[in-house]
Amino acid sequence: MKRFAIMVFMVLVLILAACQAEGTDNEAGSQEPDAAEAEESSDGGVSATKGTIKQAEFDKVFSDPKAYKGYEVTFTGKVFVQPERDNDGTYLQVFADPENAEQNVIVGVEDPDLDVSSEDYIRVSGVIRDEFTGENAFGAELKALVVGADTVEVVDYVTAVSPAMETIQVDQSQDQHGYVMHVDKVEIADNMTRVYVKITNNTDKEISFYSFNSRLLIGNKQLEEEQVYDSGLPEVQSSILPGMETEGVITFPAVDPSTETMTFHAEGSSENYDLNFKPFTFDIGK
Repeated sequence: MKRFAIMVFMVLVLILAACQAEGTDNEAGSQEPDAAEAEESSDGGVSATKGTIKQAEFDKVFSDPKAYKGYEVTFTGKVFVQPERDNDGTYLQVFADPENAEQNVIVGVEDPDLDVSSEDYIRVSGVIRDEFTGENAFGAELKALVVGADTVEVVDYVTAVSPAMETIQVDQSQDQHGYVMHVDKVEIADNMTRVYVKITNNTDKEISFYSFNSRLLIGNKQLEEEQVYDSGLPEVQSSILPGMETEGVITFPAVDPSTETMTFHAEGSSENYDLNFKPFTFDIGK
């Protein structure tokens, strides 16, 4: 374990160096640890840990990382450079706050065959080893928390960035001329609201649905769709052929968790212009 801790520090130096411009030399005053320093810094997490940092308190670690050396931690984040590997393990650079591209963490795990890539969202459980400090290509100070991981698990966007604080099961369908819209559930997270929708075409003509025409109505306010890029959330297709169905997630701004009722308003159309469609409206209550 101690040898692996040393390797974590040696490889993280290479990872950070790769982020610098080609030909930039380390200054004499660089704070990159040598092997002896790495061995010393690993002591806090080799034999015993000092305690556990709860997920809700993880932000505090970045204000004074050295004070939390030796504590166990579990957090989620996004890998933002291609992983480095050797015979001893896999080494990752992770944003623990991927929405804002902040909270740089270097993670080392004793698994050289770990199936993880850049842009993956992950959940990490391990021990805080130390803080690494260096310089980027522009001479600015670069800091990163160093975590020796016991486990690294690839997770989805929702788990990592937007876990639901509350889920409202709706399970309602409306049928207009064979155009069937079903709302399965609504998830309320602290940074968005998600409506899970399925549309089925039981007609003999192509039908259309445009998510940007959807609204979430709360009191006298209407919320419009908010696109969330790189989320991996499935999208409802805009054109649905006869006999086909499509399902996905429509995202809206965050709502007050105390909200008791809301209405999902959506619109649809058909290539059969003889048919008249009213808006599909779903009253959603807790």
